[in-house]
Amino acid sequence: MGAKKEKWSAIWGMLFSYLVVSKVLYYFDIITTALGQGGLRTMGEAVLNRLLTQDILIILIILLTFNTEKLVTLILSKYDKPVNQMIVHSIDYVLYMGVLAIYFWAMLFFGLFQNVNWLVVFIYSSIVYFVIVIALESKKYLKKKEMAAYTHVLNEDEKLAMLKVLLDNSVLTQEEYDRKKEKLVGV
Repeated sequence: MGAKKEKWSAIWGMLFSYLVVSKVLYYFDIITTALGQGGLRTMGEAVLNRLLTQDILIILIILLTFNTEKLVTLILSKYDKPVNQMIVHSIDYVLYMGVLAIYFWAMLFFGLFQNVNWLVVFIYSSIVYFVIVIALESKKYLKKKEMAAYTHVLNEDEKLAMLKVLLDNSVLTQEEYDRKKEKLVGV
């Protein structure tokens, strides 16, 4: 399982590197195109437009979702796991839609969005949110299922045999062996 984890770690690292390089090249393209069209002012407007219309919203939602989930999970740890997850996702959704509403209001205020059907935007945004949540929860479920397949619960006889091997190899002293055996058997 260690090799499998290292393989996925390497894949995630490559994917992250690709995204970083892709974003850098995208901004490089924006900057060079804008500089060729009109100079520094055009370049600044193009970069600011991209940041305001897409990147800042994505960054805010990722940070908000990550931090909210950690905080709410900590606060709600006393509840049953499914109830906890429902509450966390409900709060995340409300915050997500709130950030989206504030963002679009700000864009309207600055005149960047005209003639936008807000109902369609919020419906699509909700669908995207729930697809992401379903994908993440499915990933957690499959990871737990995979871990359960690798976890072998030892019965009492197997545990006693392991203790005996540790005693025979002088890893445990006789007193430690007796204490552990007593605790295990419950004598």
